[in-house]
Amino acid sequence: MEKESVWELVLHKTKKATNAETWGNEVISILVHNNHSSPLSLPSLELTHLLLSSSLFHSPLSWKLLDKALSLNLISPFLLIALLSKRHDLFPSRHLHPPSYTLYMHLLNRYLFSPSQQHLLSLIHSPHYHMVMNSIDDVLHLSHNEAEAEPGVVLVQFLFSILSQLLEATLHDEGLLHHHHHHHHMDHMNHIDHMDMDTNNNNNNITEEKEEKDDNKTENTEESHRANTAMAIEIIAHFLQNKITSTILSLLHRNMPSKWGSFIQQLQILASKSLVLRNLKHITPEALLLSTQNIISHESRPPKSKLDFNGLIAAGQSYGDPCSSLWLPFDIILEEAMAPGQVSAFSAADILAGIISFNISEGNAMCFHVMDTIFLLLKSLLLIYIVIIAGLVKSLRAVNGSTWHSAFLALWVAALRLVLRGRDSNEAPFCIDTRLCMLLCITALAVTKVIDEEEGELIEEAEHSCTSQRRDKQRRREMVTSLQLLGDYECLLAPPQSVVLEANQAAAKAIMFLSGNPVCNINDLPMKCSGNLRHLIVEACIARNLLDTSAYTWPGYVNACSNQIPCSISSQVAGWSSLMKGSQLTPELVNVLVSTPASSLAEIEKIYEIAIKGSDEEKIYAATILCGSSLVRGWNVQEHTVLFIIKLLSPTVPPNYSGTESHLISQAPLLNVLLVGISSSDCIHIFSLHGLVPLLAGGLMLICEVFGSCVSDASQTLATGEELSYHEVFSNAFTLLLRFWRFDLPTHEHLRRDGGPPFGSLICPEYLLTVRNCKLESFGRSAKDKLKIKRLSKIISFSKESVFMHSFPKLNFWYRQHQECIASIRSGLVPGGPVHQIVDALLNIMYRKINKGAEPLTPMPLGSSSSSGSDMDDDTLVKLKVPAWDILKVIPFVLDASLTACAHGRLSTRQLATGLKALADFLPASLVTIASYFSAEVTRGVWKPAFMNGTDWPSPAANLSLVEQQIKKILAATGVDVPSLVIDGDSPATLPLPLAAFVSLTITYKLDKASERLLKLISPAMSALASSCPWPCMPIVTSLWVQKVKRWSSYLVFLTSGTVFHHNRDAVVQLLRSCFTSTLGLGSASASIYNNSGVSALLGHGFGCKIPGGVSPVAPGILYLKVYRSIGDTSFLTEEILSILMLSVRDIASNELPKAKGDVKKTKHGMKNGQVSLARSMQHVKHAALLGASLLWVSGGPKLVQSLMKETLPSWFLSTNMLELDGGESGVLVAMLRGYALAYFAILSGTFAWGIDHSFICSKRRAKVLSRHVKFLASILDKEISLRCHSATWRAYVTGFVSLMVACTPLWVPEVDADILKRLSNGLIRLNEYDLAFRLLEIGRIGVMGAAAEMIIELEHTF
Repeated sequence: MEKESVWELVLHKTKKATNAETWGNEVISILVHNNHSSPLSLPSLELTHLLLSSSLFHSPLSWKLLDKALSLNLISPFLLIALLSKRHDLFPSRHLHPPSYTLYMHLLNRYLFSPSQQHLLSLIHSPHYHMVMNSIDDVLHLSHNEAEAEPGVVLVQFLFSILSQLLEATLHDEGLLHHHHHHHHMDHMNHIDHMDMDTNNNNNNITEEKEEKDDNKTENTEESHRANTAMAIEIIAHFLQNKITSTILSLLHRNMPSKWGSFIQQLQILASKSLVLRNLKHITPEALLLSTQNIISHESRPPKSKLDFNGLIAAGQSYGDPCSSLWLPFDIILEEAMAPGQVSAFSAADILAGIISFNISEGNAMCFHVMDTIFLLLKSLLLIYIVIIAGLVKSLRAVNGSTWHSAFLALWVAALRLVLRGRDSNEAPFCIDTRLCMLLCITALAVTKVIDEEEGELIEEAEHSCTSQRRDKQRRREMVTSLQLLGDYECLLAPPQSVVLEANQAAAKAIMFLSGNPVCNINDLPMKCSGNLRHLIVEACIARNLLDTSAYTWPGYVNACSNQIPCSISSQVAGWSSLMKGSQLTPELVNVLVSTPASSLAEIEKIYEIAIKGSDEEKIYAATILCGSSLVRGWNVQEHTVLFIIKLLSPTVPPNYSGTESHLISQAPLLNVLLVGISSSDCIHIFSLHGLVPLLAGGLMLICEVFGSCVSDASQTLATGEELSYHEVFSNAFTLLLRFWRFDLPTHEHLRRDGGPPFGSLICPEYLLTVRNCKLESFGRSAKDKLKIKRLSKIISFSKESVFMHSFPKLNFWYRQHQECIASIRSGLVPGGPVHQIVDALLNIMYRKINKGAEPLTPMPLGSSSSSGSDMDDDTLVKLKVPAWDILKVIPFVLDASLTACAHGRLSTRQLATGLKALADFLPASLVTIASYFSAEVTRGVWKPAFMNGTDWPSPAANLSLVEQQIKKILAATGVDVPSLVIDGDSPATLPLPLAAFVSLTITYKLDKASERLLKLISPAMSALASSCPWPCMPIVTSLWVQKVKRWSSYLVFLTSGTVFHHNRDAVVQLLRSCFTSTLGLGSASASIYNNSGVSALLGHGFGCKIPGGVSPVAPGILYLKVYRSIGDTSFLTEEILSILMLSVRDIASNELPKAKGDVKKTKHGMKNGQVSLARSMQHVKHAALLGASLLWVSGGPKLVQSLMKETLPSWFLSTNMLELDGGESGVLVAMLRGYALAYFAILSGTFAWGIDHSFICSKRRAKVLSRHVKFLASILDKEISLRCHSATWRAYVTGFVSLMVACTPLWVPEVDADILKRLSNGLIRLNEYDLAFRLLEIGRIGVMGAAAEMIIELEHTF
């Protein structure tokens, strides 16, 4: 029989049916027995559609026929429900036909809420599952894209559509649904209420006739309406409270939040205003709303593992202890940020808070031609300078499972320890000011960013949320708690001697506030009101609106009585207050303002306005004030001060400016004061910590371009009568700019195998400009930026116009030529040309005291300029009346001639050093080329060695042996033994000739403030050059400098000790092992982490405390943070750190786990002794993994983490030499601990490299690396790859890794390909890890939502 004939016959039988039993037998006969050739499969979707199209729908027989068809499995119950919900004569006519609506709801109860959910289970196992769900999708139009069309996803949306339809109908029935506020959930519901109204209007006459005929029937109908409303509410409650449907609804809440928000808004109306709900006995409004909270809270529950991973790791844990080694990464990153000479493109606060986020335009990407891809550029940003705290705040809080106040408290404590480690150091540039900047400004800004992130999200939620519910500002509240608890750490709060006055002022401010006194003389305060570092921290937070003055009332915050406080006014306060009252800047007032930091943004703005609008003299005063204490110690306004300085160094062209020369020329005095004022190491470090180096570099490049184009005799006369040469302005700007990247190396040498630069260096000027353009372009887009803008000054702004290297043609030409010079041999100098004339003139300046008859230094005739003294000077001055760029261009030729003459004996070594100093004095900018040239010449290896014998060159003999001994003591104290360090005392000390000349030049400088910025420019190049030369070149250089600066001897020797690791890879491994043993307490009881001394054992208590022998003790962590930059190729560190971690786990297990079974006594907490040992061991294993992840991230950033995930871990699991042969119960436990250690190691490394959310730049790379690693896990679970490690290790790793990823980094999961997630989930099910498998899918977003829903139904007994 043809299919059309079959359906016609069925329809005919249906219309003629009088008995459901008979009808059922007839339909079966038609569908089965009369279609022998191709019997129709049951249940039949066509029959379901056919029955619902019948005009007999509201007759009593129609429901009997449907019930019979369902009992005989002729039709699909779920398609039937979808068709019924879509019918215009069911919901819209529920008032006319209450029984139909009642029967519909009974149908829902039967098939959705049966005791064992067998109908839903039968559905997903049915061979017709896909067809049924496709038909439902066609009927209700649920899916809008391919991902939503998966049957499981359609099932979730189908159940929600039923729920939301019942809720809307219920609200409408009680008159609670206001049409002008109505928001529909599903597309198929868009006109339901209007249809209801139309139907009622069309049937109005019929209804009136019925009411006139039978009032009793009306009363019965109303009763039916109320009963139906009550039943609908009960079904809604079933949806929300049933374990299966509520868990399915949690999927929709997570993946389709907009639909859930509208639903909750309507449910709140029902709970607050429904009379029917209030009269129900078993359902209350509170219970109804609580069920929705349970659905939401279901998502945040930790995953359960058969191995009880979370339970064991929580046992005996001390997450709230800020001194615990669980917060060790804070200390490591903070200390790493203090490395001298490190320059970062991003602020420490940004990296700490984990919220660096910007986009790169195509134009910016095009200008950066050094890197292959823009990703490699961005990835390297974080490799440059892993500054401070917390992306770590978020990452460590997540992994440690701690509260926000514990994380903030740990951060404050780590920053206080940073200050403590530097407070007594007087050896070298180990300045306390930078450490105080980190504590009182950068850390406060990092906390601000973490709080802004939450409050920015709250703003966005308020703008888009349909509900009136608002989340609490949890992070701000818990930050306040952390500062209250900080008062318990008195041993860390004592201020360094240099800031005792500031701490007392902060305490006095609180006392004055409480007493009502406006101001007082700090020096007259009683001793009892002495302040500490917490007072300064609180003031820093108040200045940034993190706190208000209610902090002054905290118990124990101040301890002086108000009647003890005098009311005289201090000169410090009077200085700024008099300025704000309109006093003119006088030399006396300027001195006060320079030495006293501003306390408010308004004061800094006042100085800036003077610098813009004041007289020439006032502008100089204002620039001097900005670069004084307000920059270095104005912790409450420092972020504003640095911006104002940058703005002054980047002046815009005045309106209607018509001059022929640059607008910068007239501002030369102001610019020069600023350039000199910020040139100290501390100031550069401050700009770096604030992440403003790229913005500063843009202004410096323009200054260099303009003033480098001026001739040498161009100048201005200052008010003091002094002459300011434009070449001086150029040199100050140029030498400052060149401190921002390693100018002494070719660009290609900065790149590693995968495109990362050496740690702690910026690659090139293009790099700086690209970062600058990106930061300016993207700033202000997010809600977090809007909060930040509110705190910034309104009187300055920066142009968002992008600038590129070709915007500075002279600088760009010099840079390209400079790179060519240090990368290849120069071409010969053409005699008689303009370049030769400048070379000739420079040589005459350098060596004018040499006898007139001496042979020329250049290999070609120098012309008449070498004939007479006085004429030579005049001629030289004429030849050098050229732009500074032209002079820099010829410096390599001058250096080549000088070095050649010295090598051939035509120039003594003393004359060479004196001449180089004369050249640097004439144009300090030439030091850049001098450093680069000598570095390049040593690399070429064409020069004979210089004998440092005290005759030709200075001798290191007086200190060389002592330096060697001190280096060995430093290494021995950290557990490093390198026998090859012995220096043969009989062999003459030698250096490559260019290096000898370079060192001789540096030691000619006096150690004054003027020379400091020049030495800071070239000393990194000299140190890197000496370190790269064979041993003992670096000790020789150090010995020469120790002779010059004996008070820095310990620090110089400490720096020199790092050279050992440049030449010896085994020494690096020994140092890493020492870091683990000291931190974990595996080497000595005194350093035991069990006594919370892990941080102290790793990083020590400072630098500068003497021990017998005259050398400063150095903790292994401090030494490693210095020396890892000396390691050429860091790729081997991944395997080494992993190997040391595994050895540490073995040692932990041997110390902690019971050697024999012994007694099975329980502790007072109910845990067996063996369980306590295992839990304690797992805690220490986590500490070891945390240390390993921190060292890996510091050493190589995302590059090494990527290598760990893609190569090292897979190789470890598959390598035959990693087979673990330990037997017995202890062997299994050790194997399990190794697996957990690896899981923590991998997750922690990933969080440090990529962050836990999408705010880190490197998070863009995370998805690819993570997908590859998860695919590896899935392949092993699918038995596609064979393991070679202990099965307990593997199981612990995979369950631990997935548990941590689900619980701590849930935003990672959706980044993994959906098919890979499904494979991994299925593999976990085979390990009987049902809950973990489901939680993985639950947070995997819409791509796996269908699979998660099906798992809920299939494994309902687990949930």
